[in-house]
Amino acid sequence: MSQSVLHLRAPALECVRIALIGLGSRGQKTLERYRYIDGVRFTALVDHSLEHLEEAQLILERSGRDRVALATQDSQLALASDEVDLVLICTDWYSHATLACAAMEQAKHVALEVPAALTLEDCWRLVHTAERTQRHCFLLENCCYDPFHLEMLARVEAGDFGELKHAEGAYIHNLQGQDPTELPRDHQLYHWMGERYPFAGGNAYPTHGLGPMAQLLGIYRGDRFTSLYACASNPALPLTQRHSSILLQTEQGRTALLQLDLHSPRPYSRLQSLVGTEGYMSKYPLPILQQRAWSQALMGEALLEELHARPRSPLASFVAEGDAKGVPNVMNYAMDARLIHCLREGLPLDISVYDAALWSAVIELSARSEQEQRPLSLPSFL
Repeated sequence: MSQSVLHLRAPALECVRIALIGLGSRGQKTLERYRYIDGVRFTALVDHSLEHLEEAQLILERSGRDRVALATQDSQLALASDEVDLVLICTDWYSHATLACAAMEQAKHVALEVPAALTLEDCWRLVHTAERTQRHCFLLENCCYDPFHLEMLARVEAGDFGELKHAEGAYIHNLQGQDPTELPRDHQLYHWMGERYPFAGGNAYPTHGLGPMAQLLGIYRGDRFTSLYACASNPALPLTQRHSSILLQTEQGRTALLQLDLHSPRPYSRLQSLVGTEGYMSKYPLPILQQRAWSQALMGEALLEELHARPRSPLASFVAEGDAKGVPNVMNYAMDARLIHCLREGLPLDISVYDAALWSAVIELSARSEQEQRPLSLPSFL
């Protein structure tokens, strides 16, 4: 009989042995990132390209790590290996869920790039496989480890915002060049949202905005999303040129706004705002924290300095470690280091398979809501 894996404590691993599948740009950057992570060893590399396999071996050598004996074009060899504890999946969107399920069936833990799946069917497949095999399925959503978000989360848990009312999140990133007639079609997002993409609308890249909001609102930790309504500006335009907006509601009556905009000249933003009866906090466009009892808000550099000088997040130590090591991206470091720490200590992970499934299910459900022009219910994967 299947059991919940929300608070799964797997046996602790002294050293986490990793198979990395997918050695394109994302996979090679992952290999570079892990040079800073203690307690890991890469034991398998997988890619269909022999050139990519050799490039990955050179990355290991240049950082003083050993070449990997099992470097193969056959993912099944890596998944079946007794020398692998964790499978990192950095392949194309369309193979994430299939590879993750295959890895868990071989008694391996999984960490996969976003999104976890594209369809509701695959979201459920991930959940059922994780429950049956009692293996972790972690979504590599680095925005959940943004130091600003971690401090927001600590203040939510301390009750600083009072009763929560509304959250906003987004991925607003102008990927268009200076010439508005030219689109960077070689950009990864444009590639994955191209002709193979299975839906004609909706939000194809929801997790950067949705993941942090779900954590702030306690989704699957006391509340849950019950419905969503999606719409888009200029729906006749290609998917990458629209502005997608989604309104979600929770069981406790809170609301959340999720946006995606890859085309307009707006400054980069993930919004990252939270409203409660006693406080408001937002990262973009200007960091700001306002408490009802304060006469003035704390904002800009003054707020960032305060958060850095007196962090309240229990994960602040991972941020400090990354800063001390001079890592290129402290969000990525905190995510990777925390994941490995939990696996080595036998602790539950911060992002469960239920989170991965829910955040990814918005892809299909938003497309259907937009097409049918009506709100849709969100399943409870837990």
